[in-house]
Amino acid sequence: QAGYTSLSFRDGEVECLKFLGWRLRAIPPIHFIGYFLAKGAIFQDDTWQDRNLIEKIPKYVKKYADFFCNLTLQEYSFQQYLPSELAAAILLASRVALQLQPRWRPELTTLTGQEESQIIHIFNHLWGYYEEQFPGHGSRSISPRSADMGPSI
Repeated sequence: QAGYTSLSFRDGEVECLKFLGWRLRAIPPIHFIGYFLAKGAIFQDDTWQDRNLIEKIPKYVKKYADFFCNLTLQEYSFQQYLPSELAAAILLASRVALQLQPRWRPELTTLTGQEESQIIHIFNHLWGYYEEQFPGHGSRSISPRSADMGPSI
């Protein structure tokens, strides 16, 4: 033995972390999504496929948001974005997938701190990856019935 124990390594790691100011806590996009949805990301005057909203729409927005969060975990290139910005783009993608109109609103800018123009490049990256992984799904009309089943793999 060289005189080192697992505790001495841990103590050394803690000293390095303190010195470098590292934080070991990260907030992933799904936590931001939970906050956004809890505060309200669907609005009374939103429309779904040019009709009034149905009762199940908030549930399906959550399903799509969870799906897009999981999708971004599968591709390393999404790590380049701040989790809050990626979450806003995921919210936008969920609304687009369900054909909610308007796809982005001033209230969503207030909620997320992001204008659509600030996250459109992230949305385009996400939507492109979605279409690549699930050909034909991004361009077709998506109903709550097909959203309930989720994308087929």
